[in-house]
Amino acid sequence: VDGKRGFRVTVAGGTSILPVSGHLLYDFLPVEEMLEVADAIVRVYHRFGDYQHRQRNRMKFLIKSLGWDEWKTRYEQALAEVRAEGGVRLPYDPATRPTELAPTWTPRPAPSVQDVAARAVTTLSGPGIYPGTVRLQVLPDAYRRWLARNVKPQKQDGYVHVTVRLPLGDFTSGQMRVLADLAEAYADGEMRLTIEQNVLFRWVRKESVEPLYQRLQAANMASPDALSIADVLSCPGAESCRLAVTQSRGLGRELTEYLGAHPELVDLVSSGDIKVSGCPNGCGQHHIAAIGFQGSVRKVGGRAVPQYFVLTGGGASTSGASFGKVVSKVPDRKST
Repeated sequence: VDGKRGFRVTVAGGTSILPVSGHLLYDFLPVEEMLEVADAIVRVYHRFGDYQHRQRNRMKFLIKSLGWDEWKTRYEQALAEVRAEGGVRLPYDPATRPTELAPTWTPRPAPSVQDVAARAVTTLSGPGIYPGTVRLQVLPDAYRRWLARNVKPQKQDGYVHVTVRLPLGDFTSGQMRVLADLAEAYADGEMRLTIEQNVLFRWVRKESVEPLYQRLQAANMASPDALSIADVLSCPGAESCRLAVTQSRGLGRELTEYLGAHPELVDLVSSGDIKVSGCPNGCGQHHIAAIGFQGSVRKVGGRAVPQYFVLTGGGASTSGASFGKVVSKVPDRKST
């Protein structure tokens, strides 16, 4: 606002059993005040949280029991306390903090395509779905499709950021070492793990995009359609989670392979996502997906069998969250 840095602040949002969109506390909060506000919010939570019932000791339940007006009154009292004690200052002046600049260090030499292919191979063992075993169809003009979906311009001229799509969020130790080398050769030496279970490279020069793609392809990490409806997100599910009641990664694999083999369907959807959770807790964020799957159980002939609730219409934006509505219940698998 007027050149000042700040935040839109919401509190008590969450998914899980009872999804709730966050309450708007500040439409604009100057960045200088953010630590004071955070301190006051934590104080209210510590004083009035439900410590007798751990499963209900959440801010959203506290506000529901107190009411928004009462919670806000207690928050304002706590904020006055924080400021009376001298406040909490940032360790720097945000008005003079420099903008992040392009890296100036000399990149390390890029490994050859042959070296990448050899080093990305990893011997795997144990149960579960292995990285690289999700079958994705090799499409004509694969580089163009990857370029259109996985590469986006940065604000700084001459640079792009590249999303390395990892089906089901998996990669091997060999692939991880390759990514580290590629980050030092083609980016700023850093990788960022995204909430979509992918890897992000920043500060990639435009002329480096094609050689970076060639090496990602050699390491079996050049999947296109990042951040599209084909980029399915899943929690671990019953493969490793004791709370899950369905094999959510198995469903994620089936959806990934089907959409990978039908790019024409992906192209029909300009935006949207698919997220899968193996139980109602929502670690796969199915509540805020365009299409969400929630693992559940139903009784059939006296036996408990796994199923999925299918939700549609969820999403999140700067204006708040909308939660998907259950439109169907489908079995985890069909008997023949």
